[in-house]
Amino acid sequence: MKAAARSVSVMSATVLAVATLAACSSSPKLAPELAMPQLPAEQREVIDVRLEFRSKQNLSDNVVQLPSHSVKRGSSVVINVPASLIEAGASKGEKGQDFKTKDFFNEAEQQIEKVFIGNNFRVISRSKFEAKLRDLRDAARCDLANYRCLLDQVAPEARPVLEDLKAKFDAGKINAVDYTTQIALFKEKMQTASAGRTRSEDQRELTDISEVIRAAQSGDIQADYILQINVFDTKKRVRAVADLRRETKVRTFISGYPSLQAALETGGKHEVTCAIVGTELNAKLIHVKTGEIVWIGSHELNEFSSGVQSIGVELGQRTYVANANDIRNFVVSQNEPYMRQLRYNQPVQVPSPVMRTDLIGPMVNVGRCEKDWKFDDETRSQLARKVAHDLISTIRSGS
Repeated sequence: MKAAARSVSVMSATVLAVATLAACSSSPKLAPELAMPQLPAEQREVIDVRLEFRSKQNLSDNVVQLPSHSVKRGSSVVINVPASLIEAGASKGEKGQDFKTKDFFNEAEQQIEKVFIGNNFRVISRSKFEAKLRDLRDAARCDLANYRCLLDQVAPEARPVLEDLKAKFDAGKINAVDYTTQIALFKEKMQTASAGRTRSEDQRELTDISEVIRAAQSGDIQADYILQINVFDTKKRVRAVADLRRETKVRTFISGYPSLQAALETGGKHEVTCAIVGTELNAKLIHVKTGEIVWIGSHELNEFSSGVQSIGVELGQRTYVANANDIRNFVVSQNEPYMRQLRYNQPVQVPSPVMRTDLIGPMVNVGRCEKDWKFDDETRSQLARKVAHDLISTIRSGS
């Protein structure tokens, strides 16, 4: 019995040992875990570019002065403004009013006067000519034979005098010659109804150039020249466009990253377009005595070409590993137990980094670049003064 028990015990130990060896021999073999490779760090380079929006117009090309006419130093000049410019300034809040005249033209007119005075011209106030032109218009409005018209023109307190003369003439107490003579004498001394009154908005004085010349030739207040303002617009809509490819700094930068050339031209990224305010002034100088046009000039400025505003643009590149996520996902998946078992004693190649360079911008980072026009008063005033100064400064006077 004892021998049989020892035999069973030995047999059990042998089976356990064999089972243990069998279990050990069936465990899967795993490859080592993959380490995440060190990827190149992202690199950025950004440049700032100050854009120059060069004017397409040359002031000297838009100005001409009559060589055969010598504008003498000390000549007198009066500034004439067309009605279309004056009327818009009357009520700046009214719908439909452009508000492009009184306030803005007054500033431009002062600048014109300063330039004239600095160039040895004598500037005559328009108010003097307006008064003279009013007198000329009133004098021409009625002939001496039109009693009703004369009566309407005189001040109410003077009407009895006219009525008395008319009654004497109708009664035959004075003849036609005496009546006409006395009416003429009275008309020279009478105060017309327009004297001292403010003209209505539709009765501007210095609007018709022929009347202005007439006023400048008559009476004790005369002018040698009339500056006729034809166009004065402080609300021009201008689109300023700058091509970044023409900028030396941009070309140098892009040459270091050739792949950015196509990216810059995609979707018009090479252009910076801004909606800006422009101003235009067109005028001519008329010699009153001869009626000759001795100078003609036109000039345009905008926020950029005048130096009132400027634009700065940021442009750059970003170089990075484009497949960084693919590499990470590959390493993570290869470190799973099943994948480690499959690649046991098998070579595994981690994907190589694929480098990519993207364009940054361009973005406006200095100045104002609007998509739609915004007409602020300060900018318009500055432009009005500058365009007036630049243009009128081209009128040359001699000895």
